[in-house]
Amino acid sequence: MIEINLLPLREARRKETVRFQVSVFILTVILALAVVFFLKWNADQRERQLDGQIKSVQAEIARLNKIVGEINKIKKEKELLERRLKVIEGLERGRLGAAKLFDELSRRVPEKLWLEKVSKKGSTLHLEGIALDDETIADFMTTLEASPLISRVELELAQRHRVGEVPLKKFVLKCNLRL
Repeated sequence: MIEINLLPLREARRKETVRFQVSVFILTVILALAVVFFLKWNADQRERQLDGQIKSVQAEIARLNKIVGEINKIKKEKELLERRLKVIEGLERGRLGAAKLFDELSRRVPEKLWLEKVSKKGSTLHLEGIALDDETIADFMTTLEASPLISRVELELAQRHRVGEVPLKKFVLKCNLRL
């Protein structure tokens, strides 16, 4: 019988297997490194892209902040103008109210009565004048009460007053205005 020594063949197979395993290991490591480098490169690219987007968003925010600042400035100017318009409207109403009041007074003053001073504080009107007698003052108070602009007429003072040799009555009236 022939004997064949298979030991070197087994050892050669074992060396070949070890060499194959080492080659597979090295290729696996190289492939893993390639994947890691690709992922790193991809992450860097994504980071650069996001940085660019962040910069563009920040530029947009800065532009919009300028617009918001201008809008706030315009709102403040608008409020200031509205306040000025309200003041002007109040002055206009006051001007028209004073004209209406003097027109009303001129129509209601009797012939024997002279107004010397007219003053207004808030909604209170003070009238100072001279009349020929008490009856004229009473008639004036009655006609003032009938006015749509004046309410609650009160006599604060009525005293004798002489101008030369003529006896007259000096009076002060207090009225409420309905403006």
